[in-house]
Amino acid sequence: MSSALCTAMLAWAWGLILLPGWSGAAMVADITFTAQEFAFTGPDRIDQGWRSVRLANQGRDIHQVLFLKLPPNKTAEDFRSAIEADWSQLPSWIQRAGGVNSVAPGQEARAIILLEPGDYVVICGIPDVRGRPHVLHGMMRSLQVTASVQPATQPPDADVTITARDFSFSSDTSLRVGTQTVRMRNSGRQAHEIVFVQLAPGATTQDFVDSFVPGKPDNQAGRHIGGLTGLAPGQEAFFSVDLQPGRYGLICFLSDPVTRAPHFAYGMLLDMDVR
Repeated sequence: MSSALCTAMLAWAWGLILLPGWSGAAMVADITFTAQEFAFTGPDRIDQGWRSVRLANQGRDIHQVLFLKLPPNKTAEDFRSAIEADWSQLPSWIQRAGGVNSVAPGQEARAIILLEPGDYVVICGIPDVRGRPHVLHGMMRSLQVTASVQPATQPPDADVTITARDFSFSSDTSLRVGTQTVRMRNSGRQAHEIVFVQLAPGATTQDFVDSFVPGKPDNQAGRHIGGLTGLAPGQEAFFSVDLQPGRYGLICFLSDPVTRAPHFAYGMLLDMDVR
């Protein structure tokens, strides 16, 4: 693996797809963020609960929106200082809450995630051409999640459940042609994510990883079509995909906190055929 790719994977470690609709998500309120180089626009305050997060990418690079919950004794400026000092991994005191992953330029995508009351930072951890995450260019904003007196929102019904472990993906059933609502459940001891890709004819998920170049949205082995940003152990979240027949891949780019090696280097890749 090249040093440039390793650097890019560390950046990605901070960390859907065009959606025709959600199954069972009628009670989930929608919130929208817009991404450009290098900033977000979006709400400053939202209610707690299951929230459908829409990310519209109006930029020229791939972007994501990753929700990170701050502990009571930390601020957004504390987070900024920590990542400027060491951007190879997130601070140990931050809590991942998921988000929308890998939205290509000109596209939009959604994920449904559970947000608890508290203060958050919302960032993009996708690497630039030098492997530095977009958050270091200012792609970060503060968000307050407030307690709500409204009835609890409900998650969508899932067609497929993907279980993430250290270091593998497994599926409880096959993906099918058409709209699929996918649940990701993190049963590992580390944070995990899903980068979901549609593979070019004859290509594999490993080919896609080998062809990845930071700051270059195009990949000869396939294309980014969404997924979920990192979830902490024990968490689950959802995304939806509109699938055509062909081969697809799941990848976890997050890095091991000790070795700093990306999880896919330990085998956290999965090829899936859709017929």
